[in-house]
Amino acid sequence: MANSGLREKPKNTARIIAAIGAVVLAVAIFIASSIPGSDLPPQLNLWTIVAHFVEYLLLAVLLSTALNSPKRALWLTAVIAIVIASLYGASDEVHQLFVPGRNCDPLDWLTDTIGATVGAVATIWFISAQKVKKSRARDSSKKLR
Repeated sequence: MANSGLREKPKNTARIIAAIGAVVLAVAIFIASSIPGSDLPPQLNLWTIVAHFVEYLLLAVLLSTALNSPKRALWLTAVIAIVIASLYGASDEVHQLFVPGRNCDPLDWLTDTIGATVGAVATIWFISAQKVKKSRARDSSKKLR
């Protein structure tokens, strides 16, 4: 059965690499969250916000890529990636309750979730744009025949 223009099967290699990348990034986030507060430089407020945003943006990009499937709507893929990243962010904040000198900060979790939302939406937009571009190229090549 031929693929329709917008239901193109994603390459499994990219999905596997993205899944491995998501796991590696999640482990790196966990390790960074395990550093005691006394070992961190003081006054990292802006850096902390940027780091949370970027970490979870990247996590959502990797998750969206790994979860992309022709059997699932792109918007649903984005929602799933955002939920997974947000839940991981919440669990990371709870984890920090058990690390000396660290605390659970709901604003960090909110920053994580905003970063994940931006990452997932950007990734899904990019995937959608690529599918439309390929579909238009395919349609224009059929007209030339």
